[in-house]
Amino acid sequence: PEFTQVDMELSFVEQEDVLRHLESLFKHVMRDAADVNIKEPFLRLTWQQAIDMYGSDKPDVRFGLEITDITEIAAECSFEVFRRAVEAGGVVRAINVKNTDFTRSEIEELTKFAQQTGAKGMAWIAIRPNGELYSILTKYFTKQEIDSIIAAVGGEAGDFILFGADKPAAVCKTLGSLRLRIGDMLGLRKKDDFKFLFVTDFPQFEYSEEEGRFLAMHHPFTMPYEEDVQYLFSDPARVRAQAYDVVLNGVELGSGSIRIHRSDVQCKMFEALGFSPEETEARFGFMTGAFKYGTPPHGGFAFGLDRLAMLLTGADSLRDVIAFPKIKDASCPMTDAPSPVDEKQLGELGLTGANEAKRQKSKDAAKKAGPRLNIEKLAATARLNLTAEEKEILPSDLDKISEFANRLSELDTEGIKPCEYVLDICNVFREDVVDPSPDRELLLRQAPTTSDGFISVPKVLG
Repeated sequence: PEFTQVDMELSFVEQEDVLRHLESLFKHVMRDAADVNIKEPFLRLTWQQAIDMYGSDKPDVRFGLEITDITEIAAECSFEVFRRAVEAGGVVRAINVKNTDFTRSEIEELTKFAQQTGAKGMAWIAIRPNGELYSILTKYFTKQEIDSIIAAVGGEAGDFILFGADKPAAVCKTLGSLRLRIGDMLGLRKKDDFKFLFVTDFPQFEYSEEEGRFLAMHHPFTMPYEEDVQYLFSDPARVRAQAYDVVLNGVELGSGSIRIHRSDVQCKMFEALGFSPEETEARFGFMTGAFKYGTPPHGGFAFGLDRLAMLLTGADSLRDVIAFPKIKDASCPMTDAPSPVDEKQLGELGLTGANEAKRQKSKDAAKKAGPRLNIEKLAATARLNLTAEEKEILPSDLDKISEFANRLSELDTEGIKPCEYVLDICNVFREDVVDPSPDRELLLRQAPTTSDGFISVPKVLG
C-alpha cells in the first residue's frame, strides 16, 4: 500500500490512559524491532511549550538550542527594528548556539536560509573567545541593553546568538527552521539516537484569516478540557483540546484525541463553529441523538507505520520504505495509474453522457455568443476613444482572437522541440522609403486633453 496507518480506538479511557498505553507500545516496538531499550519516560510538552521553546509542534529534542523570548527587553531597546516589531504586536526571540565559531560564509548561508523561510534577514551577535562582541548590532544598542540580552540567553565567550523579530508565527517558523538547519550543520541529529515526545493540549480552534472565523484545529469531535468549555463562545483561542501527538526525532508519528461523548458539549462545539441548531440536526443529528443513549468516554490514536519504519532504518524518505511508491506527479510506475477510464465506467458513476454533452453545449454557446465584454467599459479603462464603426467591429475581432487561442491550446505538441523562431532565420533587406507624416489631428485623437495642437499635461507639482 501507499500508506499504512495503524489505528486504535479505546472505550472508557481518559487521555492519561491512552498516553501510558502508547508509551508502553512504542517502547516494546523499539526493543523488539530495533534492539533499542528506552528506559526513561517519554518527554511531555504542551503545544504552547513546544512552539515557544522550539518553534514547532513536532520538535526534534535530540539536541538543545531552545528559543528564548526577549520581547520585554526589546520593547524598550534603542534598536528600531526590534522595537517596531514589538509595537506592531510581534515578538523578539533568540537562539544561543553554544561554543560555535561560524565562518562568514556559514553566517551568510544561514541568513539566506532565514530569508527563504520568510524572514527579512537574520540579526546576530558573535561573542569571540576573548569576550569581544562581533556584530553590527552593537552600534544600535547601549551597553546595558546588550548585557541584558546576553544575560537573558545565557551568552558566554565563544557563543553565537541569532535573533528573529516579527509576528509570533513568522518568528516560530524562521527560528524553528534555523534550529534544525544548525543541528544538521553541527552534526547534532544522529540517526541512531531516538528521542520520543508527547505533545499535548493543542488549541481547540485556529483562526482563519481567509474565512474570518475560528475553525477546528483537528476536527470538531475532539473533547475540550472541562474547565475550558466555558470559553467556547467568549474566548475560543483559550480553549485547549484533549488532543495529543507522538513525535520521534522531529517527525510526527501520529495523532489522537479524546472524543466528545456528550450531546450537550457536541452541540456547543458546532454552535461555536457557526452551525445553527437546524444545520447541526440535519448534518449530525444521527450522532448527537446517539449520544443520548449513553456513549462511553472514548479516545484513539493512529500512527503511520511507514514513518516509523523510515526512522528505524535510517532512511531519508518514505519512498525508501514503501514497496511501490508514487512519483512526484502522484502516478504509479508499476501499475501506470491513473489510467484512462472508458465511457461505460464513467457512465455507471454518472460522470459522463448527458452531463458531458450539456457542458460541451454550454461551451459552444459561449463561444458563439462572443466575449462577455462591455466594450464601452473596456475603452474607458484603456483610455481609447472608439468610433461607432470600431465599437461594432471590436467584439468580432476579440472573438476571433479567442477562437485562435483555443485552437492553439488544442494542438498536439508532444515530441516537438521548442524553438525560438518559427521560420528559418535569414537576412531581409528592404528599401528605405520616407512615408508622409500622419495627420496631427489623427495623432491627437486618443489624447485625453489637447491644447494648440499638443497633448496637454495637468500640472501636478506646485
